[in-house]
Amino acid sequence: MDIHQFLELLVGRWRSQRSDHQFGQENGNDNRCVLEINALGMDDPSLVAICQKYDVDPHDTIYSLQTVWEEESLSSIKPKGSALLVLVPNDRATPHKGLVLSAQGKGVYEFGEDESLTIQTVTAQGAIEERIWYGNPNLRFRVATLLQGNSASDHHVQSSTFYSEIRISAPKN
Repeated sequence: MDIHQFLELLVGRWRSQRSDHQFGQENGNDNRCVLEINALGMDDPSLVAICQKYDVDPHDTIYSLQTVWEEESLSSIKPKGSALLVLVPNDRATPHKGLVLSAQGKGVYEFGEDESLTIQTVTAQGAIEERIWYGNPNLRFRVATLLQGNSASDHHVQSSTFYSEIRISAPKN
């Protein structure tokens, strides 16, 4: 599988089970949500806006994804949100490494030989590292780690989250 095939597999509707742990605290959390992931066209206003923010030509991107989620809960309060990710390769000939653009910041991605995608984003509080891989085309796993600290040498793990996600419907055509 190459990075293009990997990214195309992300598109669709997924049921996500999340387990997280806050280090230094004696609490954990399990939640479920439904994710809807769609690929964006080169002329999508969201893609154009984020590319303008980072001074990137939309035609230099290899893939753009809009994710919308809503937690499943028995309560009437169901947290929801959305995120936009835009991947810009370092070089068209080697698209497995590059920049990730989002509203939260700019990071880097690398698609590994093990067919996993690693995304690292630096924030004002530290860094977020996420690794995504597939068990099969309809089963996906993610691990996200929040690191706190002012520099790479003093980063420490604040929280870690594991996601298992099952595709519940294929992409809309």
